Parts: sequence; C-alpha cells; structure tokens
Amino acid sequence: MKTITLKTSHIVIIASVLVVAIGVVAYFMYFNKPADISDGQPPFGGMSLKIDENTKEYTGRNPEDRGGAVQGTKIPGYGTVRLPSGTTDVKMVLLNPEGNQCYFTFELVVDGETYFTSNLVEPSKCIEDLKLTKPLKKGEYTATLKISCYSLDESLSQMNGADVEFELIVV
Repeated sequence: MKTITLKTSHIVIIASVLVVAIGVVAYFMYFNKPADISDGQPPFGGMSLKIDENTKEYTGRNPEDRGGAVQGTKIPGYGTVRLPSGTTDVKMVLLNPEGNQCYFTFELVVDGETYFTSNLVEPSKCIEDLKLTKPLKKGEYTATLKISCYSLDESLSQMNGADVEFELIVV
C-alpha cells in the first residue's frame, strides 16, 4: 500500500483554498438572503423598502381601465389636483389598483424637487394623507408622480414604472 505524504506547502495550499471557498459561500449566503420587507432592512441590491405605515384599504371607485386587451400593471392617472398652500399635511389619494401583481412606491416631484416619497404600497391599498417635505406656494404647476414597481416576492425586484404628469393647483 502506498502512503501519501503531505508537505507543509501542500497543507497551506489546501487550507487557503478551503478558506477562500468558505468565504465565497458566506458572501453569497449573506448577500442573497431574502428581503424582510417588514423591518425595512435592505434586501439584495441595496434597496431599503418596507410597507408604508400610512397605507389603508382603498374603498373608492376603481379607476377606469383604459388599457388594451393585454393585461398589465394598472397605473392610475391624475387630472387636476388641488392642494392647500402653506401646509405640509395634504389629502391626495395615491393608489395601487386592485389586481396589480406588484408593490408601488410614489414620489411627488414639483419643479424638479421631491416633495413626498412613500415606501411600498400593496395592491388595492392607498395612501390618502401625505406629509410633504415642505409647503408648496400658491400657484399652478406641472407635477410628476413617479411610480416605481417592485415584485411581490421576497426579492422585491424592480419592475416597470411610470411618470404620471398632472396639473397641480396650490390654493
């Protein structure tokens, strides 16, 4: 029977390979862990998203579906929106319509400045009470509601989105 004799250099090489392999496995286990959307910890990809604490079940009339025969993500439109001046507490319904297969986040942008950003809003839920970063001055603006979509699974993969422009009148 033939015996194998390991030299110190062989042991060092084997140990080094094992340490690197363990490090690679640990890296992928840590950075590919599923997202826990309830605690706001960043999932893979660096996003820090959680369910918005101000969401509620939408009880209003569902928006008219103006899409084609192919069903996709429903993005609500906003005609003219009136908001009060001089306050950061405003009423505006930001809706993720029933039947969507994704979470929404909303960002209200006026004249290139962000006045509101939400966390995740589930399908058939809405945010009705917005806390702006600062009050808007009286006037008429072209505002943009940036809607980002994220998958409903643990990965929270970013999907399509939309920029919805509307007339904003601050009174």
